[in-house]
Amino acid sequence: MRALLLCLFLALPVHAVKHPDAKPLAQAQRAVDQQRWDEAQRRLLPLAKKGNPVAQWALARLLELPTPVRDLAQALHWYRELAEAGAPSAMEAVGLAHYLGRGTAEDPAQAAEWFRRAGNAGEVGAQYILATMYEKGHGVAQDLRLARSWYERAAAQGDPAARAKLKVLPEEALQPPLGTGSTPAV
Repeated sequence: MRALLLCLFLALPVHAVKHPDAKPLAQAQRAVDQQRWDEAQRRLLPLAKKGNPVAQWALARLLELPTPVRDLAQALHWYRELAEAGAPSAMEAVGLAHYLGRGTAEDPAQAAEWFRRAGNAGEVGAQYILATMYEKGHGVAQDLRLARSWYERAAAQGDPAARAKLKVLPEEALQPPLGTGSTPAV
């Protein structure tokens, strides 16, 4: 659990930046390290409301953890704020929330749209999940050619599961998507 908690902020290098929000963000990190969830949330919330993307991401992650402050609907709210501002990782997180029904009702079609946006922005996890959705016809019309195209995108970024899937797709998936040449219809 501690390793998961440390990951909460590790991708956010606020300590290296002289920024007015650096101190409260560091205080929130210390609160997380000491499992003082309410304090971490209290320190992050005003920064997130002010539009600080580091605080929004950290707050969303905090609200997903199995702690007393867990609130999946609020986590989705902060991920959506970031996603609508163009953050690919947040787009993927919003897709996962809709896919799994975390903080919202399950909505595979909405999930596919967010995965498509994240995948087009280069998020390899979103590319793989969208490929499986096309392969199975979950939330989108089944289309093995599009599934292959998305697996190829993920494989090109080094995803081993996508490489393995490309080896076992049916023959129908070997042709490019209809009407698009070799580019997937997105």
